[in-house]
Amino acid sequence: MGSFSDLLITLFESLGLYSSQNGLGEHLRGLDPHSCNDYTGQSIYNLVFIYLFAINSLIVINYYYGLFNRVPFNVWWKWLLNILVGAAIVWLIAFMYPNNDLSTGNYCKELHMHTADCMGFGLTAFIFSFVWSCILSLLIKWKSSVNRKVPF
Repeated sequence: MGSFSDLLITLFESLGLYSSQNGLGEHLRGLDPHSCNDYTGQSIYNLVFIYLFAINSLIVINYYYGLFNRVPFNVWWKWLLNILVGAAIVWLIAFMYPNNDLSTGNYCKELHMHTADCMGFGLTAFIFSFVWSCILSLLIKWKSSVNRKVPF
């Protein structure tokens, strides 16, 4: 795997909210479900990161420069609601990818995967979505015509 993929894996597994060794983490890396020997499948880490980056960036940009850059929306709790909606969408995506594989049996049977692991991976993605949205908000809010003082 590439160095960026390795960085993503390290970041996601650093929170320890799901089994990474001989568990969901191996499946998320793209472990072949039939032979269980090689990482030939698509890395779900990469897919979730792309969704995380794109969805949250669009939501934050829309808040500061798009449809929500208006007076009724320039309060901290409406900003927080936008951020939480984006994080919830990413949680759902991060939960559904591995949970669908778990439900259909499309994973290496030598791995110890459970629904709780899928929820933990979703929670990890939720946390990183929230963090990314906060960082992006701090970086781009200054040029907003109305919401430049939100959240603080």
